[in-house]
Amino acid sequence: MGLRQRLVALGIVLGIAFAQVSFTYLEGQEIPTIDPAKHTDESSLHAVINMYDPLVYPRVSEGLMEPGPHVAESWTVSSDGRTYTFKIRRGILFHDGSELTADDVVFSMRRMLTLKKGFSWLWLGLLDPGNVRAVDRYTVMFQLNEPFAPFVSTLTQLFIVNKKLVMANLKPGPYGALGDYGEAFLANAEAGSGPYQLVRYERSTLLEMQRFPRYWRGWKPKQVEHVYYRVVKEEATMRTLLASGQADMIDQWRTPQTYEALKRTPSVVVDEKPSAQLFHVQMNTQRPPLNDVRVRRAIALAFDYNTALRQIFLGAVQARGPVPLIAWQAYGVKLEDLDKYGIVAYRQDLEAARKELAAAGIRPGQVTLTYVYPEGGNIQRQVGLLLQSNLNQIGIRLNLQELPWARIVEMAASPESTPDMAAIYDTLKYPHPDSHTYGMYHPSAWGSYRTISRYSNGVVTALLERARRSTDPKEQLELYLRATGLIVKDYPSIYVANPLHRIAFRDYVKGYRYVGLLGYDVAFYDFTVER
Repeated sequence: MGLRQRLVALGIVLGIAFAQVSFTYLEGQEIPTIDPAKHTDESSLHAVINMYDPLVYPRVSEGLMEPGPHVAESWTVSSDGRTYTFKIRRGILFHDGSELTADDVVFSMRRMLTLKKGFSWLWLGLLDPGNVRAVDRYTVMFQLNEPFAPFVSTLTQLFIVNKKLVMANLKPGPYGALGDYGEAFLANAEAGSGPYQLVRYERSTLLEMQRFPRYWRGWKPKQVEHVYYRVVKEEATMRTLLASGQADMIDQWRTPQTYEALKRTPSVVVDEKPSAQLFHVQMNTQRPPLNDVRVRRAIALAFDYNTALRQIFLGAVQARGPVPLIAWQAYGVKLEDLDKYGIVAYRQDLEAARKELAAAGIRPGQVTLTYVYPEGGNIQRQVGLLLQSNLNQIGIRLNLQELPWARIVEMAASPESTPDMAAIYDTLKYPHPDSHTYGMYHPSAWGSYRTISRYSNGVVTALLERARRSTDPKEQLELYLRATGLIVKDYPSIYVANPLHRIAFRDYVKGYRYVGLLGYDVAFYDFTVER
């Protein structure tokens, strides 16, 4: 028994209370998974980030999205851009006390590539399982099939699992000697080395975590030790709990009006910054009548962007296609450059919308579509109501359907259940235009909430594949721009806004930093509570 445990035990005997630094975070959407090979959305990523360590970590402390050392303390790249060699940090312990080694990194990547879920699309076709190997106990080598410039940046999504623990908990499954590859076990347990250990996980209500005392980065006074990550779907309830001090932080998905009210609330801080985020309404391009670009164009022409920006997305800029403007700007791309490639903002034109429907042979009243949005998503609901009104003006009926977020994620997994239309926020997954082009519009990425459009264009696919192979940064950027221009012309989504990122917390919470990558701002290890 360690010193702290002995002191706690003594305190119990003497009736002395040892107060832990507890933290309550409120999230509006369910937590679909805590398996680091399956996460794709923010709430799941929050779980994974806090219980596992990624191979590399964004330079959050420097305010940068670019990857820096973490599990990998250094790396080298071969002259042909295909071989990456990583040196693994010694002394990192998993929660069972065993040391993290190169074998665990290899196992984690091979598991991703074999399961073909979560963020595996980042590496499928680029990296074969047999080309990931441990050179020695602390060295891992990745041999890519072809060069891929953003490779290291993507490894912020490779979280390392404890191979021995997963192997000891295999169930029968389709992967030969690997059974189910630990899917059943990691559905409700964790095998990580991160700052927090799992206490309790209930997908629809709660994720509870306790600090791991032997975490390799160490602990300082006032850091968060115990986390209650609660799912609260009612916005008014969430606001009341924060204002009363019963919660310490609430998520980023509330309406701008709620954050404006919280700015006026004593002892509450609202952090507000430009975001690397897209809000769009995806359209299922594989299902009639949305498989006709004229129908999709009509719907995009019918939408009232000005009202959406003025009354719903306060402070947002209008989106120009799928890549957030801040992401283009990071690569030196200006608005006039986007114009040259046809990456323009959509505009409302009801008369043009009616002509598109007529050209597609669609009569008023002939089409009924369904628009899904997550429970508690007030902005998504408001956008749906506006779109419903707009489409009514051109003779299309739109039914709004509010569903649990986990259900929307499940629906996106198969062609049969993918909805007609869905309101989606999509934040950069790694700091590169590839995140919002290949990751959303290459067919290999189909099956997640990011690809509800199920968009396919042979020319775009080829351009994105060429962009990934290119080792010339200027050529690569041009290929992504060309592909994005073609995507915009095909109308797979109504591109609405690049919203401001807003999040609210009590004024005693210190250490919050927003850098733009999905989920990495809610790493509880970074927070201190200074009452």
